Amino acid sequence: MDASWTISAIALACILLLIIVMGLVIWSIRRHRDPHLKIECDAGIDTLMPTLAGITLGSVIDGNSVEILENGHFWDVLIERVGKARKTVHYETFLWKEGKLGKRMAKALAERAKDGVKVRIMLDDNGSKGIGDGELEMMEKAGAKVVFFHEKKLRNIGVLNDRTHRKMLVIDGKEAFVGGHCVVDEWLGDAEDGKHFGDVSVRLRGPIVHSVQGSFSENWAGETGELFVGKDVFPVLEPAGDVLIHAVFAKPENSAPAVKILHHT
Repeated sequence: MDASWTISAIALACILLLIIVMGLVIWSIRRHRDPHLKIECDAGIDTLMPTLAGITLGSVIDGNSVEILENGHFWDVLIERVGKARKTVHYETFLWKEGKLGKRMAKALAERAKDGVKVRIMLDDNGSKGIGDGELEMMEKAGAKVVFFHEKKLRNIGVLNDRTHRKMLVIDGKEAFVGGHCVVDEWLGDAEDGKHFGDVSVRLRGPIVHSVQGSFSENWAGETGELFVGKDVFPVLEPAGDVLIHAVFAKPENSAPAVKILHHT
């Protein structure tokens, strides 16, 4: 009798456990499924821009200049501009792998840190696990602060699949670079063969730089608790051109939301 009851209890427990697991699976699938949008619009980009900005909770910003930078030439321009930094350099990227480019970037950032520039670097913990120990040590010894986004720690167990794919760099709060380039040797060269990638990034100047700086600031505050204040980070920005730009804040759904940062400030 006791044995029969024990078997029944175990069977019931297994069934309940199976129901719970199935429920979690179904909930997860439904929660993360892609929305089915039936949007039709043939309006031109000039008239569509305010709509796109509105539904992504942003605004269209005028008075900017844009310089398009392709393939490996991007790195030549970016590294040269990093060398001109006087107050701050903020860099965030998804991929950083040990190699020629990694050494160039580490050296450029370390040199600015040695000269007293506040260099803050945010690397995705998953995408940048291939960074060379020597590159990381070079930057940190020079005084640069390197933070890994959503490190593999127990407290991050619920967000380990949420990564930062942002690739951006802001210099003195006055100019920004955004695009698709990562710190991997395949992004060098001129897409001359299958071992070298073709990609496009842009150099931005003007009021839009505040938006890029704000994007970096949000993730940085979420990981470190450090909130940027003052003109060294958010200087007054005069118009630098006539280009309209809307910056879309795309990020993992479980990252620190702006409203939570505002609440704790």
